[in-house]
Amino acid sequence: MSDFKSTLRNLRSHRMSSLELREFHSFLEALIEESSRDQRFSIDQVVGSILSKHPQRLERVKDDVMALGLRALIRNNCRAKVSATNNGPDMFGHYHVGKRVSVPYKDDKGKLRWDKKRRTELSFDDLDEIIARWDDRPPKQSRDRKDFDEIARRSAPYRAVARTIGEALEMAERDGI
Repeated sequence: MSDFKSTLRNLRSHRMSSLELREFHSFLEALIEESSRDQRFSIDQVVGSILSKHPQRLERVKDDVMALGLRALIRNNCRAKVSATNNGPDMFGHYHVGKRVSVPYKDDKGKLRWDKKRRTELSFDDLDEIIARWDDRPPKQSRDRKDFDEIARRSAPYRAVARTIGEALEMAERDGI
C-alpha cells in the first residue's frame, strides 16, 4: 500500500508545466499527421512509434500520461453497460445505461451538481431527477431518454415496496412486466 501512496504522491506533485504539455501535444499532433500521411490512421501505430522511436519524450511525461490513461480507463469502465463482477442477472442489461449513472442534485448553495451512482443503487428520486433534467431540454428523444422512460414505466408499480430501481426491475421481471 505504501508503494501506491508514494506513486499517488508523485503523480500529484509532478504535473507537466503548461510548456511541457504544449510541447508534448505538438509532438503528438506532428506524429499523428506523419503516421497518417501515406496510410490509414492507426492509434496502435502511433503508440508503437512513441514507444520504440521516442522513449525519451515519453519518459519525461510518463507519470502524467499514466494518470491520464487511468482516468480514461476509469471513465470507460463507468460508462460500460455490462459488469464483469456481476454474478446474478443484470436487470439493466437490455437498457442503454452505464454501470454508473450521472444523477443531478442541488448542493448547499442550490447549484446543480452531478453525482455518479451505481445503477443498481438508483432510487426512485434519482430516476425522477434524471427524467426532470430531460424535461428541461428540447423534445428530441435520445436512446438514453427512451430507456430511462421505459425503466420508469416498468418500475412504477413497485415504488412503494422496492428500495432501488434495480430491485423494482427484478420484481417487474419476476412478474412479467
